[in-house]
Amino acid sequence: MAKEPCCVVANNEPSEFDAAYSQMCTSFVDSLKFENIPERSITQMKVCLLDWLGCVIRGTARPQSELAKKYIAHNMSAPQASMVCQEGKASITDAAFFNGYCGHIMEMDDVDRESISHPATVVIPAALSVGEWKGKSGKDLLTAIVAGYEIMLRVGAAVTPEHYKIWHTTATTGHFGSAMAAGKLLGLNKEQLDWTLGNAGTMAAGLWQFLQNGGMSKFLHAGKAASNGVLAAFMAENGFSGATAILEGSQGFFAGYARQAVKTEVFNDFGKYWRAGEVSIKPYPCCRHTHSAIDAANAIREQFAGIDYKSVEKVHAKTYDVAVQVAGIEDPQTPQECKFSLKFCIARTLMNGLVSEKDFTPETLHDPETRALMARIELDIVPELIAMLPSNWPSVMTATMQDGTELHAEVISPSGDPDNPVSWEGIVRKFKMMTDGILSDEACDEFADMCKSLENLENCGDLITAINRLVHRG
Repeated sequence: MAKEPCCVVANNEPSEFDAAYSQMCTSFVDSLKFENIPERSITQMKVCLLDWLGCVIRGTARPQSELAKKYIAHNMSAPQASMVCQEGKASITDAAFFNGYCGHIMEMDDVDRESISHPATVVIPAALSVGEWKGKSGKDLLTAIVAGYEIMLRVGAAVTPEHYKIWHTTATTGHFGSAMAAGKLLGLNKEQLDWTLGNAGTMAAGLWQFLQNGGMSKFLHAGKAASNGVLAAFMAENGFSGATAILEGSQGFFAGYARQAVKTEVFNDFGKYWRAGEVSIKPYPCCRHTHSAIDAANAIREQFAGIDYKSVEKVHAKTYDVAVQVAGIEDPQTPQECKFSLKFCIARTLMNGLVSEKDFTPETLHDPETRALMARIELDIVPELIAMLPSNWPSVMTATMQDGTELHAEVISPSGDPDNPVSWEGIVRKFKMMTDGILSDEACDEFADMCKSLENLENCGDLITAINRLVHRG
């Protein structure tokens, strides 16, 4: 990146940027009030909250959650905040870690297209743990979540897509989002918010290397981003200082992590463009980069008109580079790897319709018919689709049948995007799907109503208390 002349920012650290973007972020959080937030963003935060809670409830029932449970049990931390589907309480940092970790296990939590990140599973756990500890209201919780989303998603958008090729954006920029949400609920002043942002940024981490051997690091990324944000806010409350130009400073986040010309314009529309209202909901339990291909494959399947999928001679799936980078596993060896395999997801959709958790099991992993169909699928990265990023994550697909017939499908905005949204009734259906066998339908409806009127809740800690009560009843 070509450097411009250095300038001096608020704390006298040299910078190549002409604005103090860190200060812009903390000033927004400091001044944010519930009344400032558009109804669209408030509604979407309720959707994201219910959506994420369904993810974490199901995640706590998965084997991967046992490692987090053992970690919490070993720590024996102070009982300050609740954990989903667990008895007792943990410290605010441990509760945030556990809920963030488990909320990412199912790969079903929300996603922001421009920053390519999952804000709910880092921002909401941090906000819930601090909000419960401090006895904050539903309005306070919603305000803090919006604050976290607005900061996290702007920082992520500023450095994407090059950052995303090495760094897991949910993990890195998630530190900023969770820290601002926690800081807002702690009632930090402007200086303390500056320190919080600085120390969140200095802990930001999360590398994609684990994808190459199917490691479990992604859950750890979410848990630590949520927990470290709470830690940064708590330390600032108690006088622990930090960098006040962590984003734009010469040794700051942009300098070390951007890998591209930073899109600083994303910081110019605070209070005008609300990113919290524009996140996407994931209808399928796999990497979001597979979802447009799943929708396209399902559209082709609907054109079969009674023809067996075995009549498919070959499938040509056009996609964009990031989709193959993250979800291009050719020969998945675990159910988790199947969730990051475009070919597997396309094959299962052509065979059975829209994928569900039942498609990602040890039994389906090496299913001969699935593998045979995968061998007939060709992925093709095309510049036209890359050019649509980050506003759209598209897929164009052609299936050639044995008789030479060609079936086509094009998906620009996959199901769940802001321009192809899930309704409140749809998100309740997803919540019931995610909690099937754990919560009764009646319990789901009761909790959904609680989320829908969250601004009327006197104590936001009642949310997880209600879940744990309803789980027992359900």
